[in-house]
Amino acid sequence: MNNLFETSKKARARPLGGFLRGLRALFNLALVLGLLAVVLVTGLYVFVANEYEPDLDRTYPELVQDSYIYDNQGEKIGEIPAVESRETVGPDGLGEHLPAAVVAIEDRRFYEHFGVDFKGLGRAAWTDLRAWEVKEGGSTISEQLMKNLYVPEDERLEISFGRRFFQSSLAFAYERNHTKEEVLTAYLNTVYFGKGAYGAEVAAQSYFGKSAKELTLSEAATLAGFLHAPSTYSTWEGEVVLGPATERRNRVLGLMKEQGMISAADYLEAKAAPLKFAAEPEPPDPAYGPFLEKVRREVEERLGAEALALGGLRIHTTLDTGLQRAAVETSDDVLFAPDDPSAAVVTVEPQSGAIRALAGQEGSFNLSLDARRQPGSSFKPIVLAAALRENVSPQSTYVSEELTFDFQRRSYVVANYDSVERGEISVAEAMAESDNTVFVQLAADVGLKDVVETAEALGITTPVEPFPSTAIGGLGTGVSPLDMASAYSTFAGGGIHREPYSVESVERVGYGQSETVYDHRIGGRRVLTGDQAAVANGVLRSVVEGGTASMFHDLDEEIGRPSAGKTGTTDDFVDAWYVGYTPNLCTSVWVGYPEGRRSLVGVHGLEEPNGETLPMDIWSAYMAEATEGDLALDFPEADASGLEVSVANGSSGL
Repeated sequence: MNNLFETSKKARARPLGGFLRGLRALFNLALVLGLLAVVLVTGLYVFVANEYEPDLDRTYPELVQDSYIYDNQGEKIGEIPAVESRETVGPDGLGEHLPAAVVAIEDRRFYEHFGVDFKGLGRAAWTDLRAWEVKEGGSTISEQLMKNLYVPEDERLEISFGRRFFQSSLAFAYERNHTKEEVLTAYLNTVYFGKGAYGAEVAAQSYFGKSAKELTLSEAATLAGFLHAPSTYSTWEGEVVLGPATERRNRVLGLMKEQGMISAADYLEAKAAPLKFAAEPEPPDPAYGPFLEKVRREVEERLGAEALALGGLRIHTTLDTGLQRAAVETSDDVLFAPDDPSAAVVTVEPQSGAIRALAGQEGSFNLSLDARRQPGSSFKPIVLAAALRENVSPQSTYVSEELTFDFQRRSYVVANYDSVERGEISVAEAMAESDNTVFVQLAADVGLKDVVETAEALGITTPVEPFPSTAIGGLGTGVSPLDMASAYSTFAGGGIHREPYSVESVERVGYGQSETVYDHRIGGRRVLTGDQAAVANGVLRSVVEGGTASMFHDLDEEIGRPSAGKTGTTDDFVDAWYVGYTPNLCTSVWVGYPEGRRSLVGVHGLEEPNGETLPMDIWSAYMAEATEGDLALDFPEADASGLEVSVANGSSGL
């Protein structure tokens, strides 16, 4: 009997012992798997954190931003939009209400967790496990920030276990090195609010026409409510749907009251406030378009394409908006008919090189910068400058007559307009009368290579070739209106050429901080001596007083001060120019058809639409307005005692 009992006890003990051993084995397996999981998770976390460590260590993330452009008085005239329209601000720029509203609706335990809300994550994980797929995001503000920074936009709606771990690891690592204020500031500068607005500042401007720091409680709650699904609250045309927006705002306000962020009185007052959204902003003023393109190119040249793409630049320019508008309006007043040609107007300040106006655009084509047109006789002052550099006096004489000569195995004939032959005349007289034959002879005597070098020194940036036709503006490539204003400004600037520029300074801003990254320094190179420049001014002054520029205009009377300049017309009246200047401002005007060699004949009934007509009509009316209020300064007296007077003797070799 006892043996039976003992046998029965042993029989019962064996299954119990086996169960315990199995349980212990399962526990050990679970422990090993748990340790492996911890090692794996820790390793993956360390890998993710180290991979993104340089970015995670920054106080705030580097984000693309819009760049703004200002005139010479500090008024905003345009912008260079970034891929994501944004203007970052620091904590002080977010205002009192918006950060609290966002925490209330997006992450109520924001100030309690360390980047990952384990309570929320556990709830989401349990839901996911039951469904055996990822159903809930369980994201904190920190995790959303990591998603916005490191997940491509087209992948952000995809949710997976791996994605959640990736975001959670980054969020936890980010919060180790950042305060809650820094996390929230970074998030509010990163997140999309709808209507093309990234970040709180641009969103506040877009929806309410004010800065984020100026938002009322009602407005801040509205913006916070848009974050979960921005497109829900706007139409395709960008208009806010008032009903859903109001309901969402009230939901945010209720959560703020529930979480003790605002009082019941604040809640009722904000809930009762009607929502008033800002009107769509005015489109950019097309009058500034050509100048803004010059600014964009100059910034890219100075700072590089990458800096321009990153943005956040505050670009202060040389533009005088009064002159810019006057240039556009005067051109439109003179060329008013639908089939009229186009005009380009460029004004440069000779003493600095600052571009004060740059107008002229046909569609997307910038006429002032990119048009390359033949200058005709407006190129002759460059030949004069080359002669002055060789100490040739403008009182030197040549015989004005039709020329036949051989050049590079080809025969050429040069004649004056209407085949006029003036006999023996001085270079100064030839300039006033715009005599072609004299200037071809002068260029040959001075040296065609010297003419080319002088053109480059004066600021002509397109290729100029050493051909006889160059002397009378027959160039291979042509010149731009900006180049012509640049060249003539050297005469007005006392012989010193200063490169024309549009950008005074550039600041880079971000999160309420700024630094100067470019500051223009005025410089120049001497091309002519002061006396040589004064002599050139005297010769070009005679064009205004009694030469071609006086045929239909009395410029001294019309603009109320002395000026100097030169007309220019090309074959078949295709291009017409007037480039002139006072001691303070130099302006070039070109008139023509952008599409090519289309004659100006017949425009406004003109049989001979040359530089003395349409371009001078624009120049005179524009400069009368541009110089109004300026002192009526005379040009410096010329001392030509160091120049040699020569008499034509047929030595030009033509």
